Amino acid sequence: MGMRRTWIALVLLPVLALGGLASGMARAEGVVFLTRHAEKSLVVPGDAAPLLPEGSARARTLARMLVDAGIDELITTDALRSRQTGEPFAAVSGLQPQVMTRDEQVAFAARLRAKPDDRDRLMVGHTRNIPRILDALGVPGGGQMALNPDTDYDNLFVVQMYPDRPATMVRLRYPIAD
Repeated sequence: MGMRRTWIALVLLPVLALGGLASGMARAEGVVFLTRHAEKSLVVPGDAAPLLPEGSARARTLARMLVDAGIDELITTDALRSRQTGEPFAAVSGLQPQVMTRDEQVAFAARLRAKPDDRDRLMVGHTRNIPRILDALGVPGGGQMALNPDTDYDNLFVVQMYPDRPATMVRLRYPIAD
């Protein structure tokens, strides 16, 4: 099994197992892969801060890791670092990123929760926005997720949606691979 497929198996199998164990025959809907933007410059303030070289390497790792995951949609925020984190995935998948504000991402997640579909998505968010997105997706305790803004660049939250019960989530960490 190739490295990419191994990563995908490691990501998806726990989610599918959790969903199957908790609900018997409950029908699952789409998966949301949620990550924070990669390492950013601290020299440039605000949303104009670009990725550092290690952030670019992490974004490439994420793209290689998820390219075969069957993701139908890529959603970033309007901040440069979020768009740059999504660029390598857009390049390898051929997907055109949807750019949203942080509040629009939360509202989008709430719409998904209200009406789950079978599409799989990659969302690139921010430290303070990820708990809000998890909460909007219906992840129990998601709104209390604590992230360290100085170090938590390697989180990948895999959220499985269901039409008739709370979402399930697996929190993974991924190292830079190049």
